Amino acid sequence: MPYLQLHDVHVHYPVKSAWGATGRIVRAVDGVSLTLEKGEVLGLVGESGCGKSSLSRAVMQLQPLTSGGIELDGELLSSLPAQKLRHRRPDFQMVFQDPYASLNPRFTIYSTLLEALTRRQSLTRSEREDAVAQLMLRVGLSPEHMYKYPHEFSGGQRQRIAIARAIAPRPKLLLADEPVSALDVSIRGQILNLLLKLTREMELTMLFISHDLLVVHHVADRIAVMQRGRIVEYGDAEQVFSHPQHPYTQQLLNAVPKL
Repeated sequence: MPYLQLHDVHVHYPVKSAWGATGRIVRAVDGVSLTLEKGEVLGLVGESGCGKSSLSRAVMQLQPLTSGGIELDGELLSSLPAQKLRHRRPDFQMVFQDPYASLNPRFTIYSTLLEALTRRQSLTRSEREDAVAQLMLRVGLSPEHMYKYPHEFSGGQRQRIAIARAIAPRPKLLLADEPVSALDVSIRGQILNLLLKLTREMELTMLFISHDLLVVHHVADRIAVMQRGRIVEYGDAEQVFSHPQHPYTQQLLNAVPKL
């Protein structure tokens, strides 16, 4: 059984003006069906505004569905009561695009990671600092900086902190929404390789979202191409990259710089 299944998911937003509702809607996600097998990395690619982030927020239950269903390990998330959903939330975590905006500037890194760690387990006072230190080492950060604040780190380091927070409760599913687009080109490869390393070590299932087909090809086992809220091409990463069938996929590939 697939670990994550999306059944005809729709996410619509009403269009409002200064005078109130106009009666029109934006079909951000318009009938998306996808499956992710355990341990698989699925790349979701498309230009800005095609509905990728709306879909990821719907999977995370941060955005209500207009219709359809999202099933996680055989359980329909959209039908769970709030208390049971909170109990399941450590199983699916997200890495956001902007690491500075996603981290609380008033919390030290120690406080941020400790809060995520204690979702799964109760730790004694002596165990807490060691657990945070091990988590920082796992994502390539020095534990001696755990009592610093997010603004004291570079963009790449902040994204490593965000990744550490996401993996702290030992999730089964990781959603990465444009995790390298806000970073310098020189460190994008490091973050991508870190995500792949953690996916293998922790046997994670990952939905990797990007507008860059070259980046998605580097990390994904399968690729889904999204245009105007719909999936227009779906298949093995090598096949989609080398023999694209849909004109939109061909346009995305033609936009990739060739050095």
